[in-house]
Amino acid sequence: MNIKNFIALPDSRQLWYAEFGSPDGFPVLYFHGSPASRLEPLLIGDEVLRNLNLRIIAPDRPGIGRSTFQPNRGISDWPNDVVALANALKLEKFSIIGNSGGAPYAAVCAARIPERIHSVVIVSGGWRMDSPEAKADLPFINRLVFVFADKVPFMLGMMFKMMTASGDGERNQELAQMKQRMPPADFAAFENPGRIEALHRMIREAMRHGTRGAVWDMRLYVREFGFELSEIRIPITLFHGEQDANAPIALTRRMAANLPAAQLITYTNEAHLSTLCNHVNEIAQALVQGH
Repeated sequence: MNIKNFIALPDSRQLWYAEFGSPDGFPVLYFHGSPASRLEPLLIGDEVLRNLNLRIIAPDRPGIGRSTFQPNRGISDWPNDVVALANALKLEKFSIIGNSGGAPYAAVCAARIPERIHSVVIVSGGWRMDSPEAKADLPFINRLVFVFADKVPFMLGMMFKMMTASGDGERNQELAQMKQRMPPADFAAFENPGRIEALHRMIREAMRHGTRGAVWDMRLYVREFGFELSEIRIPITLFHGEQDANAPIALTRRMAANLPAAQLITYTNEAHLSTLCNHVNEIAQALVQGH
């Protein structure tokens, strides 16, 4: 595991990334959720990824973690950074996993740089979060996040500052609070030793230099993505829990129906984080299939 790597991009920005798993394993670019950072694979565990023989390369998006903020960026700008990172690491081809808010970033790469991609996997994907399906099924606090993102971003920044201050309390007390607001499957996932600590570390790193980058990133989920799903011509495998309270299954079903070559795998009793943590073996198989 190495969490302090960076490359210099053509426009002089720095793109920071972390590596997990086996250095000689199958190369996979991991696109984190929102708000999150390059440390998100710690939720799975470095040893687990090593045993799967995966080389996970997780970049911070612009303005998040240690990566330089990119003014006026959109989701459709992301493939340029991905190609620069892959070239710097001498990766001719690689697979992509987009977890949660990483979904549209994985999809735009499938649309714009298919020749570089071995396979694409999306787990617990979050898409346009102002869509009817999202509004109908998101819990109140989740809906509020995207209202703030769309209408009053400074309030979202305040909310994110409060998130970075959390995690200083007693673990059992925090678990008790999680039990009240999470689906049972996600709560069970967070009972795993070290996972709450990994969550706090990931969130704090996302806001290392303030909340501007994380707020900008969240606002992109209530804006046009800058590409069409119909542009995608390569297969995408989607894994999703039907109890997901962060990214409603109805939204993912609609997105999968609009993808030209998608396979949607659902789990009746899984939720948002639990799908990633409990089905990492199946996810890994989809990432390396045909290799």
